[in-house]
Amino acid sequence: MECPRAALFDLDDTLAPTLQAPEPVVTQRLLELLAKMPVCIMTGRDFPRIQESFLGELASSPDVKHLYLLVSGASQGYRRNGKEWEQLYTFDLGEDDRRAIRAAIEESVRETAVLEGLPCYGERYVDKGSMISYAMLGVPLPRGITREWDPGNAKRGALWKNLAPRLPQFDVVMGGMTAIDIARKGINKAYGVKWLSERLGIPAGDMLYVGDALYEGGNDAAVIPTGIRTRATSGPQETLSIINEILGSCADKKTG
Repeated sequence: MECPRAALFDLDDTLAPTLQAPEPVVTQRLLELLAKMPVCIMTGRDFPRIQESFLGELASSPDVKHLYLLVSGASQGYRRNGKEWEQLYTFDLGEDDRRAIRAAIEESVRETAVLEGLPCYGERYVDKGSMISYAMLGVPLPRGITREWDPGNAKRGALWKNLAPRLPQFDVVMGGMTAIDIARKGINKAYGVKWLSERLGIPAGDMLYVGDALYEGGNDAAVIPTGIRTRATSGPQETLSIINEILGSCADKKTG
């Protein structure tokens, strides 16, 4: 692997199981990576959920200034500023947006009947301010739920294909393991890559993105047209191997 100038990671099912914190060894490797280059976590999770689960150890690192958090599908950006997390940008949805999104979801759910036979563990409609997530199994999920609930994304893919044409004014993607994510048009992970590239002054082609949903309709697939280098991962264990590979290829590099 050629050493990238910046490393970007999806979170759910890439750095960590869905809606859980990364394992301590993954966090440790991210800290080692921060000493060598800017690191960005780009995720459908919202900032409060990330902050409460695992940001403490990263925030205490002297290299945390090199960490960027592009959350809620890259519709909000954060960076550590001294002892506080600073919001760098946000693209909040309006009330008309919320009504249109909810109505379209309800119509698609009725038309596709994809929820028939599925358990529901909590709230399905999750408002993150700048993004709406529709979690087909609800949240929070109990531990032990795997992708086997929907082999090949058959149910979720059917809902996505029905819903996206109803909302042409929004970006509609499959996020995490169970959700459909909706945000303003053009405000997606491609926007996040371009924003970070401009912020750092690093061409997208010199950066690396690692994610589990680089397939059609997956929320990671949006980054491909930016020209960023990509690596698909099957989950946190493979991601740990990829981080180790990056560290090995960048052994002599230090964050400038």
